[in-house]
Amino acid sequence: MTSLPTPVRYTLLEHRRGATDNRTPQTEYRQPTTTLRQLFLIVFLILLVFLQINGEKVPVNHGAIEDGIFYREAGVSFLEVIEEQGYNLIQLTHILPFALLNLSFSAFHIVKDQEALQHGMLIWQVIYLALAVFWYFRITQKLRTKTPLMTLGFILFFFNFAWLKEVWYHPLTPDLAAFAFGMGQVNYFLRYEKFKLGMISVLGTFVSPLLLISGLLMWVLPGDKLPLFEGGRPKSAFPVILAGSVMVLLGLLGWGLWNWGSEPILNQVVRAVALIGIGGLVIFTAINNPIDLDLALVQLRKRTKPDKLNKAIMGLLGVLVLLYLLSGNNSALFSLTLLQEIGDGSMRFPLDFLVQFALHWGLLVLLGFINLSRFLQELGKQGWAVLIIFWIGSALALVMNPGSLAAWTPLVGLVLMKSLKRYRWENKELLMAGLLSLGISLSWLSVNSDALADWMLTGNNPNSLAVQIWAIHDAARITIIAYGLIGVSFLTISYLLWLRKSKYQRSMVG
Repeated sequence: MTSLPTPVRYTLLEHRRGATDNRTPQTEYRQPTTTLRQLFLIVFLILLVFLQINGEKVPVNHGAIEDGIFYREAGVSFLEVIEEQGYNLIQLTHILPFALLNLSFSAFHIVKDQEALQHGMLIWQVIYLALAVFWYFRITQKLRTKTPLMTLGFILFFFNFAWLKEVWYHPLTPDLAAFAFGMGQVNYFLRYEKFKLGMISVLGTFVSPLLLISGLLMWVLPGDKLPLFEGGRPKSAFPVILAGSVMVLLGLLGWGLWNWGSEPILNQVVRAVALIGIGGLVIFTAINNPIDLDLALVQLRKRTKPDKLNKAIMGLLGVLVLLYLLSGNNSALFSLTLLQEIGDGSMRFPLDFLVQFALHWGLLVLLGFINLSRFLQELGKQGWAVLIIFWIGSALALVMNPGSLAAWTPLVGLVLMKSLKRYRWENKELLMAGLLSLGISLSWLSVNSDALADWMLTGNNPNSLAVQIWAIHDAARITIIAYGLIGVSFLTISYLLWLRKSKYQRSMVG
């Protein structure tokens, strides 16, 4: 009787489909240059983080503004509140980092004053960053990523405003924890480790609700790569119809729910131009989409297993019941005011959300648009779950701030890395990418001033230079002058990156 072949390491898609073959096992091996590069990147990141931790902090309210004030209170009285009145559903889906802060202080009998809580949160943020880095290197190990691409991925994920400035300037935020859990979710999705994927998705529900959504989609939907158009995408009216539908829907929400009609005529005209810009972006994306959705839908119906779908629905209902039992005072969540606040400050200028996301995530956004066609092709290779997550994330990006989507950023970054793997990245190009990322991050820029502190307390003079240096990262506060200057800068950088891409492609053809 012939013995079964020894298990081997498969590719991402082969492993998720359960493919088998008779290849000889490959020994896990990391090149010395890869290990040294990893150590260098870690040390360099530690140095940058150390400088930021000992640098500026929010100059008002003992280092807290906006939601940070609530999160600090959760760090003080989480146990008391959860026992007596509970948190509402939205608060509960972001509460875990601050529950851990509260429990760690209680376990070591540390006084929960405001300064101590800020320092404690900084320690927890370092832990979340370490988890994200660990899972990132696990991902590159599973994908057998070469040293240059591993370096580029590290730059894309960690050399940005989010992790080099904001989280240390205002540590009372769940964004880095959501990013770390998202990185872990991607790591377990690669080999479809169902139990670990399920556990981190359920636990991540209390860090970001997006992690529950993505976890269920990854668990239920098949991982087969989606069919692509043969010989290029055929001409159709679908992109125009889709763009028109999106523009009409956003217009109805804007003038019907978000009170755009009460603004000056000039502001309404600019918002109309912004809607046209979104429509143009939809058309551009749809034209570059290589996925044959008709065949993909047929594949989805054939490959989706009803028993797995039923288990996922039961699991979702169980988590929702648990959240409801733990929560309290949810009446405000179903009011019209909450829906109006969602769109507050969005679409003030044409494609201003792209400027905001590019400032926050840096080259991750710029390289994604420059390589959009290749990015969408790789997106289809990851299966329906990743595609739907991208669709939902793109819609949420219009009305949410970039930090709110931190849980799904690792997945987008993974697809971008895979789309760039065919390019040859030399050390001098990686150095330029790192310097460019550090420049875009503005982590080197001093922001604190009396004018900024006054604005944070009173909201006075929001258009001053001192305020805009910090507020440009929020599309709801950016001025037209700052928007124009940053937009021109990003267009210039994108053009230079596109020239590099075109030059490389010409050299490959030659």
